[in-house]
Amino acid sequence: MSNNLDNLRVSEAEREEASARLAEHYSTGRLTDDDYYERLDAIWSARVRADLDTLFADLPRSAPQPPQAVRRPERRRPRAFPLVACLLLVTFGLIAMGVPWWIFAIVGGGALMFHKSHRRHHGHHGHHGRCQHAG
Repeated sequence: MSNNLDNLRVSEAEREEASARLAEHYSTGRLTDDDYYERLDAIWSARVRADLDTLFADLPRSAPQPPQAVRRPERRRPRAFPLVACLLLVTFGLIAMGVPWWIFAIVGGGALMFHKSHRRHHGHHGHHGRCQHAG
């Protein structure tokens, strides 16, 4: 039974889709090398949809695969331990070179006070690390 749609001209997108379907059948072992390349040539020389349909008449219809959900990786906050360890190593190294220890105490204390005042003014952090303002 012929359909009027069978006589419509084939587009490049339809040829590419047909070649992808054919490659799927080839990869599952349904087609020999010669059969695959013969049908692939026929896909690119097909003029109407009926030409493509005859190439798949003896093959099972492949079920369309549902699109895979794309999961974006979670952004993780950097861990404090490596940062603290590096700062301590640099601090001890500079102290060993003769820099007075009290300079590091002042800088560290100032950073701690800044951090506390920053958190107090901007609210607490939620699950995703975003500021949640009371409103």
